[in-house]
Amino acid sequence: MQTKDTTFSLDASANELYAQLSGIDTTRRILDPPTQESSLLELLGAEEQWLDRNRLILIEICCLLADILLRKSPPSPGQSEDQDNALWAAIKQLSGYPHFDGTISIRYRGSGLPGQDAGHEQSDYEASTGNLLLDLQVAAAMGKRMAGQPGSALPGQLLTAFRGFSALGIIHLHVDSKVGSENDKDRLLASVHALSQYYLEAGQSENSPSIVLDEYNLPNPNLTLLAKINRVKPAAIQKLVAEITPMLFGPEPKEALAPFPTVFNAIFAFPKLNAQLNKPAIEINNIQRLMPGQTGTTDNKNQALLSRSVIANYGRNPHQVAEVLASVSSGGYQNIYMGTLHKRLSLATDFLNKSENAPQPGTVREEALHNIETGLELISDELYDALDIPESQDQTATEAGAPSRQTEALHKEIFALLSFFKRRSVIKKKMRDMVRGQVKFEPQDYLVIARNFRITASQAAHLVQLLNSCFDQNGRFRRSAFEKNIPEFVTYETKVFEFLWHYLKELVSRDDRVSFLNALQHLIAQLDRPAEALKILLRDIFDQAHRVGFSDRNGLLLANILIRTYNQELGSHIELTPEEVLQVKMGLNQDMISQALAFLGENQENLFRKLRTIHEELQKTLSQEYGEASIPLHYLTTLERELIIFLALVGGPISHKILRGVVKEYGNPDSGIYAFLPGPEESKGFLQLLQVAVRGLKRFAEREDLLLFTVLTDRTPRFLALWDNESHATLVKRVMEWAR
Repeated sequence: MQTKDTTFSLDASANELYAQLSGIDTTRRILDPPTQESSLLELLGAEEQWLDRNRLILIEICCLLADILLRKSPPSPGQSEDQDNALWAAIKQLSGYPHFDGTISIRYRGSGLPGQDAGHEQSDYEASTGNLLLDLQVAAAMGKRMAGQPGSALPGQLLTAFRGFSALGIIHLHVDSKVGSENDKDRLLASVHALSQYYLEAGQSENSPSIVLDEYNLPNPNLTLLAKINRVKPAAIQKLVAEITPMLFGPEPKEALAPFPTVFNAIFAFPKLNAQLNKPAIEINNIQRLMPGQTGTTDNKNQALLSRSVIANYGRNPHQVAEVLASVSSGGYQNIYMGTLHKRLSLATDFLNKSENAPQPGTVREEALHNIETGLELISDELYDALDIPESQDQTATEAGAPSRQTEALHKEIFALLSFFKRRSVIKKKMRDMVRGQVKFEPQDYLVIARNFRITASQAAHLVQLLNSCFDQNGRFRRSAFEKNIPEFVTYETKVFEFLWHYLKELVSRDDRVSFLNALQHLIAQLDRPAEALKILLRDIFDQAHRVGFSDRNGLLLANILIRTYNQELGSHIELTPEEVLQVKMGLNQDMISQALAFLGENQENLFRKLRTIHEELQKTLSQEYGEASIPLHYLTTLERELIIFLALVGGPISHKILRGVVKEYGNPDSGIYAFLPGPEESKGFLQLLQVAVRGLKRFAEREDLLLFTVLTDRTPRFLALWDNESHATLVKRVMEWAR
């Protein structure tokens, strides 16, 4: 592979990639080009370009690694040196990314997309470092944004790289890419060369004496690399495998090795071996890195046992290993569609049936079912609504007499889990229907609620009765009844908060929504674990970054309460966070602030996308006739206001950057926003938004901010000239006072 070329153009692989993904909206993390001029959207666009530059480096690393590992013959010295230098230069460049954590991960997901055939699933990989994520959907969006620019062919080349990893049977490639010294470079390149040699020799013969076999008698790249980079004879490592294997699988396994799923992982649990052997800088298909929570600690014995059982049954097919692992881990059920769900459950059924003959089958089954249940809880109610589940598995025939693909031949305990979650989604609809009048609950409903809340059936009936009493016969929310029930609600802790929030947050009547919001303030004030409530709110707001909901503003208002230790507004009837909270510094809950900062760091792209979505909706509303807009202008400006207050209180570099962009946007009287406004009354909300942004930015007060405030105050005459109106002039002067 050549180094960076300034004459890139779309090649065949790029066009193929875009054709595969055409018409599929899978770019929830990606910001599309702005629809009209805006300082704030320009800021977000610049942020996206910066992320794209780092993604391009990650793509180049993937392509270089694939080219090196796919060699059909030893390279010439010049070719090898060029590729080595290009790879190391790219890794050093990527290390400048602020969230670079010293590692690069390339992981096979095998999920595919709706409408794709099974062949495309084989190239469904995800590359990542820190919080920077890259897959084919992201690459396709990048390519469209970069069309005609230098580097625009690289996103398309990623498809070829992923296909190369797939052809080699690589389901996970982990690079330990430290860049602190020249030794780091030597260590990395030695591992790359050894791995390339491994695939050359394995392609010719699996019986090569230089290839080390693992405990399942399969060629193992990690054990082979261990021998090569330590300049140890393969036979010595092979002997080590033979000695350690009985300690893992023998009749009397060593308890200390129980948390380690493979011999390769277990080797480094021996202090003497750990001191004598250098670990390779690259690991291939290390199952310990594929299963969540497998860190080699003593509380991961069951996960290790599960992993061993997967390898024992499917080890000769790495892709199947990855897919089966996904089917018996909770992460495998995130963001999936119906076709993938069916595949996951079928593989899980096959695994559970095969594991009956494994060592400790009961433990393996229990661990797998626990993971599956946790994963199924992540699936949306919409998917369960579309899932056709009969009353019992022996009734899986359709009206035409054909078996149902969705539930055919599932393991009985998986079928029971599906039935539970399907029933739970039905009950949630009943809870929502409370606002339309009294709803009848069946005894079976209480059993499902009891299991969901981990309470008894009688307690579940009591909880439903409490909720029912919060609505009158016309379905209107009764705040007084709710607050009277709070002492009993809090006994169910954050589970009841999650339930109340997700299923009552979109009450039809605005008055009911406001009343419910104020009632929830009192509930969260009495929670023993408010951090869980904050997590629920932030996920609900920012995971849906591509849409604006009427609950978003209330969610941010509650978040602004949760991150403070004292809230004077509690007990008041409010719709918005008081602006005075921007003066709070000592009254912040530092544990909650730390949690919020961590969330924003991990979900930076979703934060930018959410802000962009809000701002584009605001522009769309302004460009339409008032009354025709689907979302009222006042709601959008107050939603931005709550988000600005939240970011100002939480702080951090991401918040600082956004607040500066907001001040630049609304602090420019020539901004397109003001050009759309028909009069001073409509400008009031934007000037109030500017005032909040200025006060929020003053919490940072760096030199660049002070310069921005000077520019803003210099624009006072131009702001005053927008409208000849006394109240407008008063508001402008008040904003400028805060900027001085």
